[in-house]
Amino acid sequence: MEIKRIITGAFETNTYILKEGTSLLIIDPSGKAEKLLSLIDGDLLAILLTHGHFDHIKAVDGLFKVYGCPIYLFKEDRELVDGKTSKEYNRMGPFTASISSPINDLHQGRMKITPFEFDVYKTPGHTKGSAIFKFDDVIFSGDTLFKESIGRSDLYGGCERDLKESLKLFKEFTLDTLIYPGHGETSDIAHECKNNPFLKNI
Repeated sequence: MEIKRIITGAFETNTYILKEGTSLLIIDPSGKAEKLLSLIDGDLLAILLTHGHFDHIKAVDGLFKVYGCPIYLFKEDRELVDGKTSKEYNRMGPFTASISSPINDLHQGRMKITPFEFDVYKTPGHTKGSAIFKFDDVIFSGDTLFKESIGRSDLYGGCERDLKESLKLFKEFTLDTLIYPGHGETSDIAHECKNNPFLKNI
């Protein structure tokens, strides 16, 4: 599987394009849809969202307009992306975003979008409906876990206690498992267990 990281938007969000043959998935499409559309060189099968914050969803509607592909998000984050509630629950200063396209509910467990197969885990704490996606020895951790840090738990829907519980999951994975976070550089479980104070202390 090929992985392309694109840094998008004012908050330097990591958008990921995954490729198997001519088939593509996009994780957390932010920034301008036009930029991402120019990088798509295959058949976009689905959009996967690690959570509903504005800096991870801004390009969703633009991609859906062109490809009409399914969008997946845990239902607990629907209020973040709903246009009726997003301006209240999902903003930082002048920054906000919502999704008007149809959304499919994520479910924990094994998911198959041929030719991709991966595991979906719910990891509440940063938001109520945060998720991570595990493709073999690669995890897309959203804003649950960063290199040597973690996501905030003081925004709407966040919970420090839940986040600490969710972080325990990462210690179940093998040390060579790669981590592709929602912001910042790639890491791995071994490095985080040794250098991330939030993992070392649980």
